[in-house]
Amino acid sequence: MKCLILLLLSAALLASCTAASDGQTATDSVSERVQDARDRNEGPAIWVAKDYDSTLYLFGTVHLLSDDLDWQRDDMRQAFDESGTVFFEVDTGPEGQVDAAVLTTSLGLRKDGTRLSSRLDNYQLNLMEAASNNGNLTIASLDSMKPWLAAEFLTFAAAQNAGLSSELSADEALKSRAARSGKNVIYLESLETQIRASSDLPEYIQLDILTETLEQFNVLGADAKLISEQWSVGGTTYLADKLIRPMQARAPEVFNSLLRDRNRAWVTPLSRFMDDSGTGFVAVGTGHLLGEQSLLHELREQGYTVERYHAFIGENVIDTVDTTIQRPR
Repeated sequence: MKCLILLLLSAALLASCTAASDGQTATDSVSERVQDARDRNEGPAIWVAKDYDSTLYLFGTVHLLSDDLDWQRDDMRQAFDESGTVFFEVDTGPEGQVDAAVLTTSLGLRKDGTRLSSRLDNYQLNLMEAASNNGNLTIASLDSMKPWLAAEFLTFAAAQNAGLSSELSADEALKSRAARSGKNVIYLESLETQIRASSDLPEYIQLDILTETLEQFNVLGADAKLISEQWSVGGTTYLADKLIRPMQARAPEVFNSLLRDRNRAWVTPLSRFMDDSGTGFVAVGTGHLLGEQSLLHELREQGYTVERYHAFIGENVIDTVDTTIQRPR
């Protein structure tokens, strides 16, 4: 699951990339929930943080979606329209895409004359050859990359094979809406900070992630599509149980770098906003809003009231539902 976390969280890399046994049961359940959600106006999970004079809506995004996934709901639109300031992870506009490509080249390509293949055994090399063929990538291009970048390019290729794209992602839709509405936009981190969350991992961890990506390449796309569908119907329990908690238990260094440490950094500008009065909207990768060390937890630690926000046709309500508990149907 580490490779899926990389796929769901790395908005900056996607900017540069752009320039199982119970799977059937889960898929059937998701299809039923997608239709049910459309009927009841329920969509991706939203939380709301409050103090006496400030409101901050928190909306989890997925950076790769299929173009036929209907995820925009009235509760999200209303919360967005109420907000004068919108927070995103990083700038992925035209200038951001150029910067991301430059940084990815600088931090992800080898400059010492060695090849990625020299760090792999025969088993890994055979896997890489098969995955590159299936992902329409060349061995030569992967061979020039550091392990973390090769893993992300392969994961992105698998997602594209499954019909997922970053161009119509939730992030891009909301950034477009913010620009059209004249919102005050604040980015929570620099492109370099986001990319370094992956590139600065020790090489042995990068190789572990790459090997997992290679072994799971043929199912990565289907898994990513299932995750996007669960996200679209507010399946926070599924996402936390299948992605966040296993990652925290099995790969704590990756979890800390990609999630925990960034959540702790982001709470500072968000708390600064809450110190003033007003209404804001936060759109970040959904993984940052799940589990015990989420951005929601960091905001609660600062003394803010943080609750799940639910809306239904005809009425908006605030319901104190813990993110780890599935709402009754």
